Amino acid sequence: MALKKFPGFIDVHVHLREPGATHKEDFATGSRAAVAGGFTFVIDMPNNPEPTVTLARLEEKVRLADAKAVCDIGFHYGTDGRNAATFAKAAAHPRVFGLKVYLNHTTGDLLIEDISALTEIFRRWPAGKPILVHAEGVQLAAAIALARLYRQRLHVCHISQAVEVELVRQAKARRQAITAGVCPHHLFLTGAARETHGSRAIMKPPLGTDRDQAALWEGLGDGTIDIVETDHAPHTKREKQADPPPYGVPGLETAVGLLFSAVHDGKLSESDVVRLLHDRPREIFAIPGQEATFVELDPQAPYRVGPPYASKCDWSPFEGWQAYGRPRRVRLRGKIVRG
Repeated sequence: MALKKFPGFIDVHVHLREPGATHKEDFATGSRAAVAGGFTFVIDMPNNPEPTVTLARLEEKVRLADAKAVCDIGFHYGTDGRNAATFAKAAAHPRVFGLKVYLNHTTGDLLIEDISALTEIFRRWPAGKPILVHAEGVQLAAAIALARLYRQRLHVCHISQAVEVELVRQAKARRQAITAGVCPHHLFLTGAARETHGSRAIMKPPLGTDRDQAALWEGLGDGTIDIVETDHAPHTKREKQADPPPYGVPGLETAVGLLFSAVHDGKLSESDVVRLLHDRPREIFAIPGQEATFVELDPQAPYRVGPPYASKCDWSPFEGWQAYGRPRRVRLRGKIVRG
């Protein structure tokens, strides 16, 4: 087994469920899942049952994470359209890396549908740290237009459709300050998975068509899509069997292995993996460097995805798949946190 060193990987889009839904995940189990997957820095999203839309809730998350986490955790602030007065202090917080805005239905109660409220958000968020959007189709076009009007840096989360790839490509051609991320489940699964995986293939944005998937890979290749983000969204097995099931799938423990499977298949290079999971996330979100931090793995060593999982939810939509490069040892600032 020929282990190689890689930098500690970065995931800018995770839902660690604490506080409010710790039966699904918490900062201890979620950070252990991150480390098991080779990630040493993750950024938590704000759509908890009590969403991160006040400074007090932000500080509560910081305290909880610092008491439990085995990797570094940052946060994205949230907005319900009524908390713009807190934007300046939130944006200046050293643990906040962006503002998340929800323009389509998904988990939580942060949907912004009123155009005047959305305009006010883009106008009042301090320039510098990006605005991240869950925006599908026409909502993405609106977000791009507002970001351009108010000179905001825009990050498009979990891009999933061919039309969205083209919207981002056109905005980049106009030299707009825009970046985009894609999730492994959109790269490796299509809507056909709902027939075989059932509710375990239900997420937001939904899985697309073969054409959408091809566009995502093309976007990765030509630089339209900048990063891979897991959108790690754990739910219990019982919850996923409900009717209707909640949106989301876990992803922290499988993303690296899936990307190295793409390296094995000739779709990516090892340097692409480093760029997508470390270099560009760090650049886009101004993430501090982690000294003496690295992941050791054999990128050519196959393994089967399966239990035991570090995540509390204890399942994966990729169970049984062959992946490559399971992280064997992870050091964070010189301390071994895995291996």
